[in-house]
Amino acid sequence: MSCRIDICVCTFRRPMLAETLESLRQVEPPPGCSLYLLVVDNDDTPSARALAEQACLPFPVTYIHAPARNISIARNAGLEAAQGTFLAFLDDDEKAGADWLLQLHGEAVRSGADAVFGPAVSVYPEGTEAWMIDGDYHSTKPPPGPAELTTGCTANVLIRRTATSVAGLRFDPALGRCGGEDTVFFRQVFVRGGKLRFAPQAVVYEDVAPQRLSLGWLLQRRLRAGQSHAHARILTSPVPVRTRLSLLFAALAKGCFCAAMSGLSVGSRARRNFWLIRGALHLGAASKCFGMREQTLYGTS
Repeated sequence: MSCRIDICVCTFRRPMLAETLESLRQVEPPPGCSLYLLVVDNDDTPSARALAEQACLPFPVTYIHAPARNISIARNAGLEAAQGTFLAFLDDDEKAGADWLLQLHGEAVRSGADAVFGPAVSVYPEGTEAWMIDGDYHSTKPPPGPAELTTGCTANVLIRRTATSVAGLRFDPALGRCGGEDTVFFRQVFVRGGKLRFAPQAVVYEDVAPQRLSLGWLLQRRLRAGQSHAHARILTSPVPVRTRLSLLFAALAKGCFCAAMSGLSVGSRARRNFWLIRGALHLGAASKCFGMREQTLYGTS
C-alpha cells in the first residue's frame, strides 16, 4: 500500500471513547491506503490506556499519554506521532460512518485540498426541546453558498500532513484550555496558501450530552466561537490594527441587528433564541477586539 492515513482521537475522561473506537471498526480504507489509529490521552493519569489497548480494530492502534489538560498539546502529540501522508482528526464523542474516510480522502484527491472537513451531525436525546432540534445548533454543517473556506475545526477533518501549508504548524497551547486552537490552525493553513474544502457526505455522528441542552450552553459556545474567529483573523492579518477595527465595527453592527430582531421575536421562542444565539457570536467577536480574555472550557472536569 502506498498511502498511509493516521486517525487521531484526542481524549479527556470521555466514557464515550469506547463507542468512538468501536465505530472505527467498520471504517473502509480508501483504495491503496493503510490505516493507523493514534489515541492521545490528555488526562493527568493514563485513564484511556485500557480502552485503547483493548480496542479490537483491523489496523494498528498506538496509545500516547500527553498529560496536560490542554487540547493543543494533545493535538500536537498526534501531529508529531503521525507518519502518513494524511492525518484525520475525530472527536472522542463522535461515531464515524463506514464511508467516512472514503469521502474525505476522495475529496482531497479530487480537489488537491490540504484540509477537508466533514459534517458532524448531532443526535438529540428524547425530550429535547423542539426549538433546539429544529435549529440544530450543535451540528457542524457545510458552509452556506459557494463561499471560500478560510478556516475550520478538528471535529471531523482530514489533513494533508505533507503539504507545505501544513508543514511545521502546531496548535497554539495558549488556546488549549479555552478553545479556538483549531480555528487559528486552519486559518494559518489558509493564509499560507492551503486549499480548504468540505465533503458533505463524510458524516460523523455525535450524541448530545444532557448538560449541553440549554440556551445558556449554546450562548457560551457561540460567544467563544466569535472570539476564536476574531482572534484567528487578527493573528493572521498583515495589518492587525485595521483588521481589529473592521471586525469590531462589523460585529457591533451585526450584534445590534440581532438584538433588535430578538426583541421583535418575543412571540416565537424559536426565532428569539435563533437571534440570541447569532448575536452571541458577534458579541464574542467584538469582545475579542476589545481584548477580553477567553473562558477556560477544557480540562476542568
